[in-house]
Parts: sequence; structure tokens; C-alpha cells
Amino acid sequence: MDLVLLGGNVLTMNKQNKRAQALAVDGGKIKAVGTSAQIAKMAGEKTKVVNLVGRTVTPGIIDPHNHFGMTSLAPVAVDVHMPPLRSIKEVLDAIAGAASAAPKGQWILAYGFEWMTWGSMRRITRQELDEVAPNNPVCIIDHYWHAAYANSSALKLASIDGNTPDPTTGWIMKDADGQPDGTLLEKAMNPVHRLATQAMIEVYGEDVIADLVHRNCMKHLALGITSVGDALVTPETALMYRIADKKKKLPIVMHQMRGGDGFFDAPTAMSKGKYTKDNVSDRLRGGTMKVFMDPVYPDGANVKHFPDGHAEHYGHRYYNQEEADKLVMDAHERDFQVAIHCIGEWAIDQALNSFEKALKKKPKSDPRFRIEHLTFPSKAQIKRVKSLGIIVSHQPAFLSTIGEFFTTHKADTGIDADEYPIADLLAAGIPMACGSDYPCAPVDPRLGLHALTSRKQISTGQTIAPQQAISAYDGLKMYTMGSAAAMFRETEVGSIEVGKRADMAVWSHDPTAVDPSYMLDIEVQQTYVDGKLLYQK
Repeated sequence: MDLVLLGGNVLTMNKQNKRAQALAVDGGKIKAVGTSAQIAKMAGEKTKVVNLVGRTVTPGIIDPHNHFGMTSLAPVAVDVHMPPLRSIKEVLDAIAGAASAAPKGQWILAYGFEWMTWGSMRRITRQELDEVAPNNPVCIIDHYWHAAYANSSALKLASIDGNTPDPTTGWIMKDADGQPDGTLLEKAMNPVHRLATQAMIEVYGEDVIADLVHRNCMKHLALGITSVGDALVTPETALMYRIADKKKKLPIVMHQMRGGDGFFDAPTAMSKGKYTKDNVSDRLRGGTMKVFMDPVYPDGANVKHFPDGHAEHYGHRYYNQEEADKLVMDAHERDFQVAIHCIGEWAIDQALNSFEKALKKKPKSDPRFRIEHLTFPSKAQIKRVKSLGIIVSHQPAFLSTIGEFFTTHKADTGIDADEYPIADLLAAGIPMACGSDYPCAPVDPRLGLHALTSRKQISTGQTIAPQQAISAYDGLKMYTMGSAAAMFRETEVGSIEVGKRADMAVWSHDPTAVDPSYMLDIEVQQTYVDGKLLYQK
């Protein structure tokens, strides 16, 4: 026996919701689960024995919706998050510092500017970026990743000028003279974003790129996360992962969800069968197509309900119904899993229509269609999600960070379901997966568990639809077995059971037993992947 863990509180998360005191690992797999007395007898001379001293063991956390490829480049990007920065001047100072140290012509990539955080904040302009970085193309990525801010050099390299038309569901913001002012929304940001990412890979080379991916893996392991689904993989992101995998720098399983060539482009190539070799290795996998149904900026695809009973659609869609149907059907016929980003009620309707049509044309017992976010469903849509067997992949930390947005949207639209109705979805028997959407929301699963149990926005203390709170145990099950099933991995990970991989997190306290107000005070102290200790606090 390679490893035994004794004297603890083991949350197996199996169907029987069984708890145990100890477990044994051999060859990277769980060999036995039981009492400390039973498991202690299995230890041999060469067995590593860990005394848990009452600590809690859970399956490794699985984050099925995480933009891991983006954040892997963060250490070589300029950090312009707000906070801690407080003004455009501070952002410009940070860009100026990076540009002064960079060779002429080298791209400056920055992450995190969020002009909407501050009530009086405005968008940063092309001219301001030109002034602080006159010799370098600059690309600043918005905190929510649905906008970019570029200087004149970057716009020129991306062939964007005053005569460039807006792409469908993309906006090139213009100044008083009709020239691009530097802000690129949604699909309009694709060319600049792609050029900047390509430049980072070229400038830093394979060894550094592999190390950056590995560094991000270690950050996730420190939070108990042992598997990730990258929720929008472009060709550049896929290259980064292949480099890391080749150099043995991918210690966790990475599941690639393919999009288009640009971040917001249609995943047409995937739907037509181009990416059939994304199952590269045990650590690097694929087979899922990601679709954006509605944007974040300027708004999603919504429905406004009026007191007299009539309703009107408003906002923006990436695709009309026929276009969405074709993307989904093409991928479904090739046996790809399909995951669709839906914020507004109108977008959810379109996704459900496409899934229903695909299943009628090609019935399949277990397609595991996914809706990512399902932020504002109606009661009727919840019933329809259940009837179609759709998996909901949600990100509860948004309640903790932007909870007031849910309350405002409900009031503005008159939707009949509660804000982020997790308890109702769970009660309906809908399969649920839990992730982060990092960096759009914090990656720490403790924040998600805090949101699920308390329903509180941290900055204001506001409680959002408290009747939709669920238990921490149910939340943890979504982060483990629910997320494993969303990635077709429930026979391999997601619970501590004999024969499964020994992916485990050791917690200082039982996350299912602490008061929600103390959820952020407990910590992951060890993380194991295939029975190997990869993180130790």
C-alpha cells in the first residue's frame, strides 16, 4: 500500500453520502475506505502514513468552467485590476512602467481594468495609451474579459480603423471624429486579443509558457482544485496546453472546451469536426464545444415582462435561432458535447430550443448538454431544463461579488423566478455542476460555498433571495460529483470510492459543518492527485 490517511473525517460524496475515518491508496487509486482500525492494518513497511488529526478529506474540487488559459499569462501581464488601482492615472502609470522596460515593438498585455466598478469612471482612451506607450502595441483586457482597450499601434496591427465595420455582436467604439477610441467590445476585441496572446507565446518561448501553466496549476492545487475545464479554448490556448503537457508541466487534468479561432468567434470548425484530437493525453482532454449565446456588454439577450402580461425581447444575441440550431446540430451529430453560455432569458430559450431540436433529430441517451451560467431563468425554463436532461454549470461566487446585479435585473425585467434560483434547480432534480468562471469571479471554491449557503454579497452584506440558500454539503457535491459528471468523469473522480483516482483535498475543518460566516476562514492544507501529495501548506 502506498498511502494511508487515518484519524480523520472522510466525506466520500458517494451516493450513500457515507462518511468514514480513513482511506488507503495504492497505484494512484483508492483501495479501501473505512475506519482507522481497518485501514491501519493495511499499512506496510513502505506505506506513507498520514495522521489527519481530525481534519476533513474531500474529493478533489473540479472546476468545470474556468478560463485557466487566460490566467496562465497573468504573471507576464501588467496587473491593472481595480481595486487595488483606483484611477485611470494609476492604470496608465502601470502601463508606462511596463512599456519603458520593454523592447520597441513588443506587445504590452494587461489584465483587469474595470471601468464600471467606479461610479464616475470612464473608459480609457487610445490617445492616453499612445502617450504612455508610444513604441509598443498595448492590449488591456477587461476584468470580465468581454472588452479590450487598445492603443493606435495595436489597432493598426489588427487592421482596425475608422472604416472597419462592427462585427456581428461586436462594437468598435468611436470618438467624435469617427475614429476608434480604443475600446473594443465583445467580438470586436478578437483581433487585438489574439495578436497579443500569440506575441506572448512567441516572446517567452516554450519553457516559460510551460512554467506559467504549471504555476497556475499549483495555484489551483492550493485551493484543493484537481481538475479544470477551460471554458473557451482558442488555438493559442490549446498550444499552451500542448506545450505544458509535452514538458510534463500539467499536473492536473485539463478538459478543453473549444470555441472559435477568436475568443468570441463562432465555433464552426469545432462543430464540423476539426478538433477530434484534443484528447492528447491522460492530463489533456477535449470533446466539448463552447458557444456564446449572448454577450455581457452592452447587455445580454433578455425578456422584459410587463404587468399586463405581455413580454418583449431586448438586448443582443450572438446567433439567431437558425444559426444556433445549426451549430448545435452539427456538433451533436459528431458526438461532441455542447455547452452554451446563457445569461438572459431569451438566450436560455434559444439554447433550449436548439438542444430540443438536436435530440429530436438524433436521439441520444446521454448527450450531457450543458448550459453555462443559466443566470436568469424563468420558472417555465427550469421545468424545461429538467425535461431535457440539461446539466446546469453555474458559478455561485458571482452572488458574493456582484449580487446586487441579480436583484436589479429581476426588478428591471419582471422575471418570475428568484435571483439565481439554485435551491429550486436542485429541488427540481436538475444535474448541477459548480465552478468559478475565473478570472471573471474568484477561483476560490470557499467563496462559492459561502455564496450558496449565505446568499450574501460580501461588499454590501446584502442577502439575495435567502430562500434559495442550500446546504454546504449539497454545494460541495456540485463541486465534486456534479462537476465530474459534467465532464464525463464520474466513474473516475468526484467521490472517494474504491477504484477511483485518489484526487483529494485535506481541509482544516469540515466545510459542510462550519457556519457560513466562517467559510472563508477554513483552509485546504493538502492536495493529492493520483495519491501524490502535490500541495502542502
